[in-house]
Amino acid sequence: MMRDKFVATLLGGAVGDALGAPLEFMTAQEIANQYGTAREMMAGGAYDWRCGECTDDTSLSRCVAESLIECKGYNPKDMAQRFLKWSKTEEAKDIGNTTKEALARLESGVKFSASGILKNPTNGSVMRCAPLSLMYVHQEDALIDVSMEVSAITHAHPEAKLSCVFINLMIAKMLLGFDRKAAYDYAAKKVREIDRDFIKQYIGSSYKPEPSKGLAVNTLLLATSSFMKAQSFEETVTKAVNMGGDADTTGAVAGALAGAYFGSTGIPQRWSSVLKPKPAEHFMTLGEQLFKMKIS
Repeated sequence: MMRDKFVATLLGGAVGDALGAPLEFMTAQEIANQYGTAREMMAGGAYDWRCGECTDDTSLSRCVAESLIECKGYNPKDMAQRFLKWSKTEEAKDIGNTTKEALARLESGVKFSASGILKNPTNGSVMRCAPLSLMYVHQEDALIDVSMEVSAITHAHPEAKLSCVFINLMIAKMLLGFDRKAAYDYAAKKVREIDRDFIKQYIGSSYKPEPSKGLAVNTLLLATSSFMKAQSFEETVTKAVNMGGDADTTGAVAGALAGAYFGSTGIPQRWSSVLKPKPAEHFMTLGEQLFKMKIS
């Protein structure tokens, strides 16, 4: 069961990303007016996506997974170089401003430990963090540390780093058999130990996340709210992307959470069968490899 959920975490993230990509920058009302409820993979959107095409969310998540596998663990220098190499490819057509600025600093000679942008609490690291929860599923302290360090390669703001920690702890605990509420509560407890104010301000508070603002904490709250009461993977991701705004990222994070909980059998084949530029089998292979390599 754990092996299957490793696969589903990566595949679910890619599926959620591709489903949301054509809806990015639309409001929920605009989506409703045009599609009713968007339930199928489609082409279009601000970047003229092909049907089933993944965005930078999945590309960078793939960089994280492939680095962990090829380096047999966390190698921040290798990971940073993979991000930089990716930024020169055609896949980087939708690269985020914070990531772009950080990678320019990296290319200019700034070390990966200092390349991250502190001023912007945006969501470009939350969208790619899930593979870390697989490699370090049994190593909680290490997972917390690497979640913050990998975020800080591009996104050094505390809210971005803590949002990565929260999502990764949730995924890891669900992979280990926790139910959703227990995983959510546990993540909140551990993040509170790091930064009590972050939890007080955002988790269980009156703060209302806006889908149109691509902030890390907004993605955290929108993705978890889509997931916590959903009865299936499909319900989770459909709800997430139909919020609009940064729909691909909300979909990617919600998809990773739902994949870790519902498993691969819950991911509709009509969605996963059209993924590109990498097919579903690629994410399944990465998940299998990370399962075999997980640190116990």
